[in-house]
Amino acid sequence: MKIQPAQRIRDLPPYLFAHIDELKAAARKQGADLIDLGIGDPDLPTPGHIVAELDRAAADPRHHRYPSYVGMAEFRQAAADYYRRRWQVELDPTSEVVALIGSKEGIAHFPLAFVDPGDVVLCPDPGYPVYAIGTAFAGGTPYMVPLRRDNDFLPDLSAIPGEVARAARYIWINYPNNPTAACAPMAFYERLVAWAHEHAVAICSDNAYADVYFDPAKAPPSILSVPGARDVAIEFYSLSKTYNMTGWRVAFAAGNRDLVAGLGKVKTNVDSGVFEGIQRAGIAALSGDQRCVDEMRDIYRERRDVLCGGLAAAGYDVLTPDATFYCLVANPRGVSSADFAARLLTEAHIVATPATGFGAAGEGFVRLTMCAPKERLAEAVARIRKLAI
Repeated sequence: MKIQPAQRIRDLPPYLFAHIDELKAAARKQGADLIDLGIGDPDLPTPGHIVAELDRAAADPRHHRYPSYVGMAEFRQAAADYYRRRWQVELDPTSEVVALIGSKEGIAHFPLAFVDPGDVVLCPDPGYPVYAIGTAFAGGTPYMVPLRRDNDFLPDLSAIPGEVARAARYIWINYPNNPTAACAPMAFYERLVAWAHEHAVAICSDNAYADVYFDPAKAPPSILSVPGARDVAIEFYSLSKTYNMTGWRVAFAAGNRDLVAGLGKVKTNVDSGVFEGIQRAGIAALSGDQRCVDEMRDIYRERRDVLCGGLAAAGYDVLTPDATFYCLVANPRGVSSADFAARLLTEAHIVATPATGFGAAGEGFVRLTMCAPKERLAEAVARIRKLAI
């Protein structure tokens, strides 16, 4: 008997990062010295005081039982306190914050609460694939909103057809942005909130890179600080990138209480919450000394200057970022994103991500990460300089 997967699985394109892992494995099998700049997974360790708190909490039998579905009260309070300090946003931790098993989990589950079959969800192109995949899993229809370089990789709200806006349940935004590294100014958020009120569309803000920035004067805002945003918006904040905790799987969503409650109800029925020991570590991260975050920014700033400065000096068109640990490199003339990434892998043994893996509008670029020591980034630049592209 042949077991067939569900149609929703058969309809999925290959998951971008799983395919990259396969290519890397094949190259390593042939003995290649790969410089992996493909996946945004910090190579820096989780700060020691956070690890120490997990050690203490894991040894406490009180944390060995089922946790709260929506998060410990202390964790949600720490999240609310963080928003107050960081963005002067006041949140009710009991009704406006929900803990997540990583923000990817929350992003994927959110449509189950608010999307019926046939409903439209506005998704950025290029953008994190889970926005559209989660929509499709819930039976919704993703409407891809292109992000163009000539518009600073911001969605052109005026270009969204009126009938599409009227049919849309919500719009996904992600600034600082993956994969483009673009940042959104407060003026854009103000326009977006006004547009959302006008069209009765909710806003889902993925703010995973909010604290990976290089100039304090350009620290990214939160959409929740815009007047009226709390009526229409929910924001997803991850500890993964700020504290090098990608493997820990801890995050939270905050904002409009009805949106938070809907996501919480889904989680009540599909998972059992975040291990309390990890939540205790999350409290230590959010509430503790933030010098570790400053040090992380300094390291990425130095790496950015090595990678982007080196490629620019070599004649490449590089979009040097103000935030995130990504940079886009424009394809050489006449070379597609897929071909450029393939040649980087096969000829220079550098793993890059074609931006088309994030959507068709990503054509024209590959994405490189700064998740490698500066010495390896300098080596990557040297290898790319030797390519006859």
